Amino acid sequence: MISSYGRDYLEKLNKYLEKLPDEERLDAVMEIESHIAEGIANGQPERVILARLGDPRKLARAYRSEHMNGLKGVKSIKELFTIIGFYCTTGLLSVMVIPVLATVAYGFGFCAILIGIAGVLRTLGVPWINMMIAPGMEVPREFSMVFALVVGAIIGGIAYFSWVGLKKYLAFLSERYKQALPGNQSLNG
Repeated sequence: MISSYGRDYLEKLNKYLEKLPDEERLDAVMEIESHIAEGIANGQPERVILARLGDPRKLARAYRSEHMNGLKGVKSIKELFTIIGFYCTTGLLSVMVIPVLATVAYGFGFCAILIGIAGVLRTLGVPWINMMIAPGMEVPREFSMVFALVVGAIIGGIAYFSWVGLKKYLAFLSERYKQALPGNQSLNG
């Protein structure tokens, strides 16, 4: 039913999807194969169907973008860095925005935890932990936990809003990228 021209298209798509997990790659290729077969069965010329789908490299990017959409399904640090690497290559702004938001989110989140631990330890009498409000103004030990909670909450809030901003920015990039690809409407319809 599908000609050698169509098979060649599917092989190229499969090649460009090689970075996806095997199951998702095979699902994507089978979905496109089914789309082509259905179009042929409905009397559409195969070359017209393939032209609507567009370049297999761009179609593969759309599938990879969909796979990496946001951070909902991140299962490992390697996968997170793969996603961040993908988006960092999408433009100069992304090269600046994504690393800054990720660094602030994770760095400040880690610091908020450390501030809480420092507050507990200083309250328990650990002498080498200093907490200063300003130069020469040390926090009394009995107020260490309150001070740590307030500062930790502020720093944690910055981390949280940076994380939310990072997720929204990545979702925005994914959506814009998918909208710009030719043949996108034929996949959704």
